[in-house]
Amino acid sequence: MDVLVICVPVFAVLGLGKLLGIKGRITEAHCSFINWLVYTFSLPALIINEVARQRFDTFLDPAVVVIPIIGVFLITGISMVIAKVNRYRGGFAAAFVYGTFWGNATYVGFPLCQNAFGSEGLAKAAIYNGFVVPVFILTGYVIIGLYGAGSGETRFITRIKTAVLNPILLSALFGIGVALVGEQVRTPEGELMLPTAMTSSLSLISSFLKMIGTMGLPLALLSIGASLKWEQTRSHLGALTWTVGAKLILFPLLVFLMVRFLCPGSSREALGVSVILSSVPSAVAMYVISCQLGVERGFVSSMLVLSTALSVITIPVWVYVVTGI
Repeated sequence: MDVLVICVPVFAVLGLGKLLGIKGRITEAHCSFINWLVYTFSLPALIINEVARQRFDTFLDPAVVVIPIIGVFLITGISMVIAKVNRYRGGFAAAFVYGTFWGNATYVGFPLCQNAFGSEGLAKAAIYNGFVVPVFILTGYVIIGLYGAGSGETRFITRIKTAVLNPILLSALFGIGVALVGEQVRTPEGELMLPTAMTSSLSLISSFLKMIGTMGLPLALLSIGASLKWEQTRSHLGALTWTVGAKLILFPLLVFLMVRFLCPGSSREALGVSVILSSVPSAVAMYVISCQLGVERGFVSSMLVLSTALSVITIPVWVYVVTGI
């Protein structure tokens, strides 16, 4: 029942978004506006609010930052070998490789981590999103370049700059900076030694940021649900089986095993957040970027739909594993 309470609301809102999309109540224009609003304002507000309130030493957790990045490089190397053996080329090979790790850690992962571990889980998810998700994007661009894929006119350096200087990463860094300043006036018990007027002002700001931030999660899920479209899903079943299977099962399994054996002292929340965010389905941003660069739209769309549909089964299993430890 705990797993159902964590997972069902997330997938129910996704389903509602799909239904509203079918009925024409949520159009592509609506999805575009929602994505802009959530990406530019809502998620940064949520991240700043949750990260800034944490103890600074909680950010120095290799289970949340280092291990998932190692997992990205491992799964990328394995997939590149498989692509070479099967003689995949160009955009298809690029999508085949980066689809194994590039997940929707923000829009789908945040609600799951919040439901599973509360505010601490949300704060760790913000750290993961601030430092690991840019690695997803950077590695994806590098892979596209390596395979000579993409027809976009944007220069490679411009893409890298866009990937690094994004609101998610910047808000995480800002929140960490605020937390570091807060450590200078924090008591050993964790309380802030500040004048009453300043404490009240900070509470007011925090309430505003929380309101702006929490509205974005259900909106993002509605947008994702409305954006899902079945397109060429029956094509390239062999490649899709590996890519989707690696994304939903192998990648989180690698992260789980590495955290357990390389970081045995990690907290339950750190392990859970790292595994859950590594097990989420393919990112909508991956589809958008692939379309912009002319990289196998049909294959990427099929990957997005299948991984989202199958994650209804796999994510509850991973949630059960990490919350039962």
